Amino acid sequence: MNKVIITNVTDPVCPWCWGEEPFFRKLETHFPNLITWRNVMGGLVEDMNKNKPADIDSLTYYNKENKDFITHCLETAEKHHMPIKVEGFNLFSETENSSFPLCIAFKAAQMADAEKADLFLYNLRAAAMAEARQAISEAELIAIADESGIDIAAFLDPLNDGSAEKAFWQDVEEAKSLKVEVFPTFVFEYEGKKMPLKNFRDYNTMAAMIKAVSGGKLLPQAVSFSPEALFELMETHPRLAAEEVKEAFDFADLQAMEAAIAPLLATGDLLKQPTDNSYFVRKPAKGMACDLTTGICK
Repeated sequence: MNKVIITNVTDPVCPWCWGEEPFFRKLETHFPNLITWRNVMGGLVEDMNKNKPADIDSLTYYNKENKDFITHCLETAEKHHMPIKVEGFNLFSETENSSFPLCIAFKAAQMADAEKADLFLYNLRAAAMAEARQAISEAELIAIADESGIDIAAFLDPLNDGSAEKAFWQDVEEAKSLKVEVFPTFVFEYEGKKMPLKNFRDYNTMAAMIKAVSGGKLLPQAVSFSPEALFELMETHPRLAAEEVKEAFDFADLQAMEAAIAPLLATGDLLKQPTDNSYFVRKPAKGMACDLTTGICK
C-alpha cells in the first residue's frame, strides 16, 4: 500500500512545532509504516538585531527577548504539554540572533545521515526549549549531532562548505511556493493528491486529513500498550516526553500512562529526565567494556 507523505514546514525554535510531537507519535503508532515525513525549514527568526531599539543596550534587549520567548513557550505548553525549561534559558544574544543557523544545521544533518536527521531535529528542539542549551552555538550543534548518532565529520562538511545553507534556501523557496504564512504548515499527499493544513493541529484533525487525502484507503489501527511496543517505538525515538507516550498509546490521562510505565522505571529499564513542567523517559545508556586480552572495547 502506498504511503501518505506529510510535508511539515517548520522551524527548530517554533514552540507550536515542538508541541506537535505527541501527535506525530500517535500518527506513527496508529498508521504504522504508512507515513513518510518531510521536514522543510521555513526560517522563523532571521535577525533579532534588526528589531533592537537604538536606545536599549544589547544585554537588556536580549534578556527581555529570551524571557518573553520562553514565557511564550510555557504558555503554548499549557495546550501541548511538551517539556519546557525556563531556568537558564538564554538562547538568543547579539551574536546568536537567528534561527537560521539551526535550520542550516538540520540540512547538514540530512546530508550527513538522512535516516537520523529527524532525530537530530527533535534533539535540537529539545536542546533549545526543554534543556535551555545554547543550541545556536557550533559547539552545541556538534554535540547534538553526536547525540543523534551522526558522524561529526560528515555533519561539519556541509555545514561549513555552503551546501547546507544552499539547501536551506531551497527549503525557504519551497515554503514560499506553498504560500506558508504560519508555522507549522502541513501538506498531506497521497498518490498525487495534495491537501494543505495550517497551524497547530491535533491528532484527530491530522488523521482525518490522511483519511480524506487517501480517499479512505488509509485508516488508523487500534493500539495497545506493552513494554515491547514502547521499546519498539523508542528504536526510532530513543527519548520520549511523557505526553508523547500518553498520546502514542491512547492513555486516557497522564496518571494512567505513569501507572503503566512505573514498573519499567522501578527496574531501571526506563530513566526519567525531568524538566520544569514535565519529563522525558529514555532507555539507560549501554555500558562499555574493554577486553584486557584482546584490547577491544565495545
